[in-house]
Order: sequence, then structure tokens, then C-alpha cells
Amino acid sequence: MPFTDIVGNNKIKQILKNYLDKERIPYSMIFSGPQSANLSDLALGFAKSVNCERNKDDFCDSCDHCIDINKTIFPDVIYLFPDGQFYKKDQVLELIEENYKRPMISDKKIFIMSDANKMNESSSNSFLKVLEEPSDSTIFILLTRNKSQLLPTIRSRCQMLNFYSPTRKEIHDHLIKMGYDNEKADLLASISRSSIDNVLKEDFYSLQNKRSRYLEILEKLLKKKQIDEVLLALSDQSRSRSVFIDSFVEMINLISLMLRDIMIIKIELKKEFLINVDFSEKLFELQKYITLEKILYLIRRMEFLQRDIKRNLNSKILILEFINSYV
Repeated sequence: MPFTDIVGNNKIKQILKNYLDKERIPYSMIFSGPQSANLSDLALGFAKSVNCERNKDDFCDSCDHCIDINKTIFPDVIYLFPDGQFYKKDQVLELIEENYKRPMISDKKIFIMSDANKMNESSSNSFLKVLEEPSDSTIFILLTRNKSQLLPTIRSRCQMLNFYSPTRKEIHDHLIKMGYDNEKADLLASISRSSIDNVLKEDFYSLQNKRSRYLEILEKLLKKKQIDEVLLALSDQSRSRSVFIDSFVEMINLISLMLRDIMIIKIELKKEFLINVDFSEKLFELQKYITLEKILYLIRRMEFLQRDIKRNLNSKILILEFINSYV
């Protein structure tokens, strides 16, 4: 999977290829952008390009080095994650010690720090010492969705690369290249634009089943019927909180897109503007049960619910807030 197979951010990918081609790689870089920008894929792609046995400014994904990096067993590419809520100082001290060891196979040792903004003050200050006295055989790649949470002194010592979410057209073209027909590519590209995690990797028919289920929930809420069934379906106690949150975020994103389509139907725009074209008949029926003002209110409420998730509210409160928004 060379860089061309990673969706979006073509200009930044070209910058990375130029670093490789000219052999002038910054010793520390910050990859900043939303989750849908595929920061991890791009960082690993860059690490593979540095070590690829076949290419100079790209990666083949099939040589021994690329395969070992994918398996996370290549000794000179080290992926770091926060230990709990933050990076602990001990983690950074181990990183500092490892930083001054020579690479085992490659010319460079690459550290990829996921959620680098989760360094607290103590670990940030410890890490800053590494940036002030860098090793000539080390590359740091800091991944973050919120670069403002990194110390200004850390940001000033790193090459900043700001990534963006892939556009609808970029995702559509990528899906066509993968073999999807135009109708499926249009639908998935529209959904991906709403930042639903991993939608490109999800089985299409599984996604269709979820959409149908969420449409049924929306119908019951708008018609104010069988609300108890909605509450019961969303309150599945067998799920862990992390599984619930992923499902909840996906649901409110997909329902928000359906509300957006109902609004388009109500203001009599062309069908070609709809995202959920395959549900157009049902959405046309549902538009009778809601006003434009209520649609705008609900779309805004869905945004607030996503914010509330970050406040770590429990699942029962989130479900009740969701349902009470409609009834």
C-alpha cells in the first residue's frame, strides 16, 4: 500500500516524499489533524518508506522491512501510546534512554507517539530535553488531534504538518479504485465525510443493516411511537462503555445525515442532493412529522451529544438525552 493508496492529503504526502527523496528528514515532526485524516496510517507509511528495501521515497508494503513494521516487530520503529489517561514520566524516561541507542537495522530509529498531546507537564518537560539534544539517528513523529495541547516549546522544535479529512471526491475516487460501484461509492463517500470512524473498512452490507436499524429508530421517535422499544434497544447492557460510545457516535452521525436529507426534502431541493437516496421514499414520509425548526434543533442537539460524550457522561444519561430531544 504505497502513499497513493492512503486517501487524501496529497500535498502533504508529496512533502513527505520530498523529505525522503532529498534525504533531509526533520528529526521531529508533528502530524496534526482529525481522526479521519488517517494520521497513524500516514506515520506508519512514512516509517516504512524510510526503511523500504525497494523504494527510496515510498513504500512497497511487501518487502521484509515493510511487513515487519506492519506486524510491529521491526526493532527500529517504535509505536508509543499513553499509559492510561496520560503518558507517564517513566515512559518518557525510557524513550530518552532508547533515543541514544543506535538503530539495530536501519540508519534511523523512528518513534511514533500516538495522542502526543496527552503528555502531562512532567512528561512534556522530560520529552523537551530530547528535542533540545536530538540524536542524529532518531526521528520523532508526534500524532495529535489537538496540537494546541502540546507545549509551545515542543511545537516550536518540530516540523508542523497539518492534515485534513479526505474530501468526498477523494473518498469516492478511492472507493471506485477499490472496486465499488458508483452508487455504493457515493453513499460511503457521503457518510465518510461526516467523520464516522473506519467506514471505509466496514463491510458494506453490515453498514446497510445499521442504517436501516437507525432509520427505524428515527421513525419511531418522529412518530412518537414505541419509544420504550427504542430505549430498550439502546440500553443493551452487554456492551462495554467503549463499544457503546463507538456505536452511539455512529448512530447520531447517521441519524443526523437522515435529518439533513429530510430538511432537503422539506425545502423541495432536487433528489440528487440527498445522501440517503436509497431511503428517499421513507424520508419523504417522515418529513410530514417534523418542522424545519425542529430539524435544525435536532441536528444541533446531536452536535451537543457528541460534546457530552467527551464529558464522560454515563450511557444511560446519553440515551435519555438523545430520546428526550425528540419527544
